[in-house]
Amino acid sequence: MKRLLLTGASGFIGRAVLEQLSPDEWEVFACSSGPPPATLPPCVVGWQSADLLAPHSGQALMAWARASHWLHLAWFTSHGAFWNAGQNVGWTAASLQLLEHFHAAGGRHVVMAGTCAEYDWQHGFCSEELTPLLPRSLYGTAKDSLRRLAAAYCAGHGLSLAWGRVFSPFGPHEGSRRFIPSVIGDMLANRPVRCSHGRQYRDFLHVSDVAAAFRCLLAADATGSFNISSATPCQLRDIVFRLAEITGWRGEPEFGAIPVAADEPPLLIGDNRKLRALGWQPEIELPAGLASTVAWWRERNESTI
Repeated sequence: MKRLLLTGASGFIGRAVLEQLSPDEWEVFACSSGPPPATLPPCVVGWQSADLLAPHSGQALMAWARASHWLHLAWFTSHGAFWNAGQNVGWTAASLQLLEHFHAAGGRHVVMAGTCAEYDWQHGFCSEELTPLLPRSLYGTAKDSLRRLAAAYCAGHGLSLAWGRVFSPFGPHEGSRRFIPSVIGDMLANRPVRCSHGRQYRDFLHVSDVAAAFRCLLAADATGSFNISSATPCQLRDIVFRLAEITGWRGEPEFGAIPVAADEPPLLIGDNRKLRALGWQPEIELPAGLASTVAWWRERNESTI
């Protein structure tokens, strides 16, 4: 039985991770900024609601959990605002302090969530071993800085660190203003669907497969950086048309209604061979994932009527 601390437990990815952790293998101590769910998953033996940016909160949390493993998913993720929000600096500092307290409490293995925004997006297809790291936002810079500092700390203090660079996750509980949920919401409400030109290719991976990737990095005590990605390019236009088929929406998408930044990459895909070598592989294909996501949003909308 392994003791795991999960920070960011009530978030988009954190919820999916908790659904997959077996109580026969993991004793989970969960932490979130908000209250716990009404019913705790079977693997959870304790839950704390805490502001991890508050002084001394990290030390108290690590002393409470005394975990051997730590999965750090907590961050500032407000849609649109997170790219250059000052909170990125605060989270970098707080995460490093948490790492120090984790070590002091006897922790051994750390898994942290990184981002594809750490890469130089001009390369399009991103490999952990070959693609330069050149973040163009404060968010990407903060994550890359945390990885470098955490790796140095772990190397000097006998801890192992796995860094999971997440590309474009989607699925239940994703923020309603993000691309796929916003299109679904407009279609289900029979509203106009306003989009960018939609010619960009992106790497979409169902949140269940993202969670399985983090579970793999925990179970394997893996070290180094790993892309958490599908490695399959999909054009945004195709996503919109597929969602129209699933929802039965009969309008015409307003492609080009939303401007695109000058440095918007036409292609952003992650090579996932390094993660696959650990035994992980995605199980939910994009069409099935989109259909189940639409069903989740439809049920959620009907329950609020």
